[in-house]
Amino acid sequence: MSALLSFEGVNKTFGATKALTGVTANITGRSVGLVGPNGAGKTTLMKICLGLLVPDSGHVSVLGERVTGGGHLARLGFAAEGTGHLPDLTGLECVAYAAELCGFRRRAALLRAHEMLDLVGLDEARYRAAENYSTGMLQRAKVAMALAHGPELLLLDEPTSGLDPESRADFLDLLQHLAHGEGPSIVLSTHILHDVERACDSCIILQDGEVRYAGHLSEMGVRDHQRYTLRPLGDPRSLANALGQFAETVQVNTPEGTVSVHLKPTSSVDSIWVAAAEAGVEIVGLEPARSSFEDAFMASLGERNEH
Repeated sequence: MSALLSFEGVNKTFGATKALTGVTANITGRSVGLVGPNGAGKTTLMKICLGLLVPDSGHVSVLGERVTGGGHLARLGFAAEGTGHLPDLTGLECVAYAAELCGFRRRAALLRAHEMLDLVGLDEARYRAAENYSTGMLQRAKVAMALAHGPELLLLDEPTSGLDPESRADFLDLLQHLAHGEGPSIVLSTHILHDVERACDSCIILQDGEVRYAGHLSEMGVRDHQRYTLRPLGDPRSLANALGQFAETVQVNTPEGTVSVHLKPTSSVDSIWVAAAEAGVEIVGLEPARSSFEDAFMASLGERNEH
């Protein structure tokens, strides 16, 4: 299986500013988050994927095809940051125009526009002027325009910026539907960690133009060696009481019958077995807690900064 995105030593500078430094990564999956603080190099990397910028050195492949002269562009759809729209056109006309630019004849373009507006949930607003759309509706219209020619990969630059919580949730639902249905794969460039956690299965984390992490989200969880979930064979409350001397916090989880423990900095995992012996309880399951995506993200930045 070829990588969705592949970067080999990609460097890009603008004057004295290093936008990307030795970016190397291979990413698979159906939905990829391109995430990092503002100014991390996300938009620069996305534009290189699109062939809109040429790296100073290094190579980029998208969908297994080397990005060189722009021949790969027919396989890509792109929605830029912001809520831009074509003035004096309805949503239907905007999407049909995008399809015509990609080679569709007028009738076929209109049919395709109807189909795409149905897909993104703008079926009832197709004849309204796009300039009267809400921010969330404009974002959906941009996705419909980017999908007009049937791309294999959809690249989105900060698509949820400016959306209210309900509109953001609806938009992320749409991305999940596309990526895990019959739609294209997705690259979502954003600085909003929740959006990546909600809609993506892989991610590339950038900071100061360098890769901090590249891979599946499921492999990114940071194990916290002071936090555990225990499954006792016996009364969980007895175990929780015995753990009190070794722990910052202890919680019995009902009805699961498990115990969550946050050990003191001076305690080790051996303390759990000591407490179990004191309580006369056998432990049949012990699992280190995994951090949230936000914790893992911050850890990936912090680990590199320590070196």
